[in-house]
Amino acid sequence: MAANSVEKDMRDAFGATLVELGHKHKNLIFLDADLHTSTKASYFKKAFPDRFIQVGIAEQNLFGISAGLASEGFIPMPSTFAVFASRRALDQIAISICFPKLNVIIPGSYVGIPTSRAGGSHNSIEDIAIMRAMPNMKVADPLCNNDLSAIMRTALETGGPVYFRITRYDVPEFFSDSHSFEWGKGITMREGSDITLFGTGVMTWKAMQTAEALEKKGISAEVIHLASIKPIDRELILKSVSKTGCAVTVENASTSGGFGDAVLEVISENHPVRVSKIGVVDSFIESGGIEELFSHYKMQPEHILAAATRMIQLTT
Repeated sequence: MAANSVEKDMRDAFGATLVELGHKHKNLIFLDADLHTSTKASYFKKAFPDRFIQVGIAEQNLFGISAGLASEGFIPMPSTFAVFASRRALDQIAISICFPKLNVIIPGSYVGIPTSRAGGSHNSIEDIAIMRAMPNMKVADPLCNNDLSAIMRTALETGGPVYFRITRYDVPEFFSDSHSFEWGKGITMREGSDITLFGTGVMTWKAMQTAEALEKKGISAEVIHLASIKPIDRELILKSVSKTGCAVTVENASTSGGFGDAVLEVISENHPVRVSKIGVVDSFIESGGIEELFSHYKMQPEHILAAATRMIQLTT
């Protein structure tokens, strides 16, 4: 699947889609934790000032208020950095939103390695593991701008609780403006026969780069993009590993309880094969340049390639 150049980063796509959804869903309310200029929710504030609520740096209140609005028939979208949603306000999300299964849509911004120089206090690598452990919560991680927009549209149509990630990282556009997203469905980005590279979020791009490098070595890699982490596409996962016999998972997050483990749960219970996980291994993120950090935590295409080669060698 070919990629196209991108003219705006994912935050701008988020802001533009918010405005689109605001016109369509008159009961959509945006709640902000004093970060709208960073998340680009300022687009929505300008278009719908009467439906924009500034809660301030009070994340527990952000989600408590959202629960109240949802119980009254509104569609609240409480927005903050992913690290504050997944760690600082988790009790409110769990008990006030997930337990009663309320229609709350939660965007988590500034996720994973591309948070870069913000350091451990603002970097979220545990959010996938935390959010997918919450009963009733659906979790998604988009590859590119049109993937994000499609996830947002589906989230408002199907209802919450929903958590989706927004990465501050420029990724080529892999999908058209008409791209659609469905919970529990993955996409085969590239067919192959020797190994499967399972990606989510922006790391699917690095998986695609890896597949091209493997092809030059005579290795046929299948690339599966799983934006829907919970629910996950069990059928596609098993179909692919049944063909290839081994796999590598790649995620812009911690490998402890995250996307890789979600894939492993399906494989180990149904069709055990060798799997290697690429991501942040039991560590907080240091401060540095984005690509420098991807290299430091061994998450670049060359690291995925090495893991894939090892899995194939162990399998054959």
